[in-house]
Amino acid sequence: MDLFEEDSTVLGELSKLHDENSKEYLALKHAGIALWYVLMEGHDKFKEYIATLGSGLTKEQRLHLADMGIDPDFE
Repeated sequence: MDLFEEDSTVLGELSKLHDENSKEYLALKHAGIALWYVLMEGHDKFKEYIATLGSGLTKEQRLHLADMGIDPDFE
């Protein structure tokens, strides 16, 4: 849990460097949510969560998830 708190602080500090409407800010916000979700629910649960979003993902997003080792079609 300490790791999450430290990483969360770093993500928060980095987000302050960007406008709230920027793609960088949004990416940092998503990273914080993903970090929290993985740590709280576990990797398998995160893969399930991603799978439920699969229908709304763009081709680029699906490829990015696959590059990270997450199967966007996981069931």
